[in-house]
Amino acid sequence: MKAAVVPAMSSSWQIKDVPQPQPGPGQVLVKMRASGICYTDVHETLGHIPGPFPRILGHEPVGEIVAVAPDVTTRKVGDRVGTAWIQSTCGRCEWCQRGRRMFCPYLKSTGLEAQGGHAEYMPMNADATYLIPDKVSYEQAAPIFCAVTPSIAGSAGPIPSRTSAWPCSASAALGTWQCNTRKLQASRPSPFRTPPIKTR
Repeated sequence: MKAAVVPAMSSSWQIKDVPQPQPGPGQVLVKMRASGICYTDVHETLGHIPGPFPRILGHEPVGEIVAVAPDVTTRKVGDRVGTAWIQSTCGRCEWCQRGRRMFCPYLKSTGLEAQGGHAEYMPMNADATYLIPDKVSYEQAAPIFCAVTPSIAGSAGPIPSRTSAWPCSASAALGTWQCNTRKLQASRPSPFRTPPIKTR
């Protein structure tokens, strides 16, 4: 398959032919339909975020499931899905137990320890995927998977894997206006108030 590969720290992205992945245990294989780009991709390219090289970046990936591991029962071929920053954690450390999975020492992040979405196909952990409604285009959905991460990270309690309301009393939207609007949209199903915070 074709993929945008960052071969080494601070190097240019290169379109390369790489082996097409297959879903491992607990995974699905997704044919990419859109993969958003944000400035985090620059930081990852420059090595500001630790992790191995070469890298296939892309932490805003969305697409259609084309293969499912035998042990996966929550997803099926044809599902429209996306995934966010966290692919997997240990589930046992203090941070995981406190609902702060992003600090897990065994964290596998999309586009760093786990392959990202700047490729034709991407394996995703099934329990880290979220279904995309049919009325939402892939292009609309992709950036939400970036903006949702800081909103979830700032919440006060553990995050159920699939819920329509973040378990917190309020979700603050901090950052650029573009990200704020996406965070507000992501928290809209929540019954909690979501105050935008103007930063300038």
